[in-house]
Amino acid sequence: MENETNQYVQKVTETLRIGERSERTISNYVCAINRFLKYFHDNDIATLNETDIIGYIKKSYLVKDCAANTYNLNISALKYMYSICFNKEFNNKLLPHAKLTKKIPSTLDKEIFTRIFNEEKSLKHKCWLLLGYCSGLRVEEIAGIKIEDINPKEHKLKILGKRKKERFTVLPDIAIKYLRAYFKKYYYKVLYFQANEITKREGYLFEGISGNECINSKTITNYFTRIKKKYNLDEDISFHSLRHSFSTNFIKEGGDPFVLKSMLGHSSLNTTSIYVHMGRDFNNLKGVNYERI
Repeated sequence: MENETNQYVQKVTETLRIGERSERTISNYVCAINRFLKYFHDNDIATLNETDIIGYIKKSYLVKDCAANTYNLNISALKYMYSICFNKEFNNKLLPHAKLTKKIPSTLDKEIFTRIFNEEKSLKHKCWLLLGYCSGLRVEEIAGIKIEDINPKEHKLKILGKRKKERFTVLPDIAIKYLRAYFKKYYYKVLYFQANEITKREGYLFEGISGNECINSKTITNYFTRIKKKYNLDEDISFHSLRHSFSTNFIKEGGDPFVLKSMLGHSSLNTTSIYVHMGRDFNNLKGVNYERI
């Protein structure tokens, strides 16, 4: 039985990789499927039906009042496994996805970010903070930055985002300064600088343990979890809030929403439009005489 369950997980993992799904998605699916297989370890998985799945979902997630996105993730993972491993499709009306509440993105005030940044001792951590707050990058995108994609002369950075979509985002002077300092500190022994410009080199900027792969994105999120606890930040603040802050500040400074859409890698302007509402200043209305109030 154990060999069979391992085969299911392996097949799902291989198929997801063929489809070029992110490692984060693969990890989430594998965890969800392993929990399911452990729950039904004495059953023939292939014979289970919608009623069995509903009972599992109710006991494991609905009764515990788990978040809607957690429920949706597990439903998607199980449907995917049955489709791939058993060529079996479930009734979507019996196993529907939950509607997600669209929350207003959480942002970090400039004063708080400045304090966190100034008090941070690690040069690498400073780079992570700047890339999130000043370039609007996701955690996975920061982890996957390649040195050859940094263009300090044109103040831009090429990013490989979701669904393998390439895009460019802005790279301000302060980010260039700290990236150059980090590069010099960690690669100076084998490389060199010429006229203060980063020399040509291929590979990940933030390397993993082996040196042949990028750093695990969880390393960055775990770091920010410690920051969140240290500075007693609001519960809804996460590393992704730095990206929201970048977007909101961009609109506040009069930035074009279409340019922001491109830099963030959004497929639709509707996704970007939330920052337009968050970034507009409606306090100073022209033509209103406040002295008459």
